[in-house]
Amino acid sequence: MIFVAGQDAEKDGPIQMKDYLIKTLLEYRNISEEDRQIIASAFTLKHYKSGQWIFKAGQVARHLVYINSGVLKITIPHPAERDIVYYFMEEHQFMTFLYSLSGNVPTQQGLQAATDGDILEINTQDLNILYQQLPYLKATIDEIAQLSMAEMVTMKNNYLAGEALQKYAFFLNKQSNIARQVALVDVASYLGITPQSLSRVRKKFVSNK
Repeated sequence: MIFVAGQDAEKDGPIQMKDYLIKTLLEYRNISEEDRQIIASAFTLKHYKSGQWIFKAGQVARHLVYINSGVLKITIPHPAERDIVYYFMEEHQFMTFLYSLSGNVPTQQGLQAATDGDILEINTQDLNILYQQLPYLKATIDEIAQLSMAEMVTMKNNYLAGEALQKYAFFLNKQSNIARQVALVDVASYLGITPQSLSRVRKKFVSNK
């Protein structure tokens, strides 16, 4: 399902930014220098603005992305109100909806920029060509996706119970980098509380420190 890397594109440039992608893959297996060049050249650098959609719910996911900088949010459509924020993806992760990418079926969730940032992306056709060139790469990507999914489920389970103050304290402790970047309305949606409740919780949290 999911995956992540970051630094400022203007500062480091696209070549160095692709190095972060390679470093992430190297955490899972050794890759020759020649193969590293093949992989890096297959991805394209994209800039995105906060609020921009990577995939909308109901669309087929046709790209695998690697987050160089910024935060993306997985969203669930709401019939009457704004989409619910299900999860945040931060830099140095891969991300896509594999069931949609592999099965050519519409996504049930959306993927949207929660902040400005940069991604590296590869479309389905080029990804399949890359897998043919480097057969081991699909297994590596699948392994990363499975670990990422397990981490996401574990994290989400911690928000299912407890008071709003407990949820917010856990969020600041475990996902502090995200907390510093995303809009408070997104934080409230992610924690399953109203923006008004979040405002009260934040005041109480500060007073209790």
